[in-house]
Amino acid sequence: MIYMSQDEEIVQEITEIDAEDLTEEIIAEEVAEAEEAAEELAEQPAAEAQEAAEEELAAAEEEAAAADEEAAAAEEEQAE
Repeated sequence: MIYMSQDEEIVQEITEIDAEDLTEEIIAEEVAEAEEAAEELAEQPAAEAQEAAEEELAAAEEEAAAADEEAAAAEEEQAE
């Protein structure tokens, strides 16, 4: 078991909260962008709209994965 000082524990908690907030903020931005794109796609023909929606979804998934990786890296960095 690793023992930390109270200051180290506080820093770790803050880092974990910051990583969670960052992830939630990025996901919220991606959802907003996807909703905006969906509105724009509603004005396009169905086939074009489906293709564009798939591209938007893939991009949003990539950015969400990157956000998760950043949060994990921040937690790892704090753990060290």
